[in-house]
Amino acid sequence: MGRKNWKEVSDYYRRSLAETAIFRYKTIFGDRLTARTPDAQVAESYTRYYALNKMTKLGMPDSYRVEM
Repeated sequence: MGRKNWKEVSDYYRRSLAETAIFRYKTIFGDRLTARTPDAQVAESYTRYYALNKMTKLGMPDSYRVEM
């Protein structure tokens, strides 16, 4: 079957992307929430993910096709 084929069949890349996202989140914001109540923790998580997505978007280069 081969390793490359196995990764494509098992959607391994999705796991890799998820692990990378969680690693970036924890590296930037830490692995603990500071809010005490569950509602406040949800709000804190959403705020952090919004900020992380915004930072990621700002760092992405503009892609365009070059015709030769």
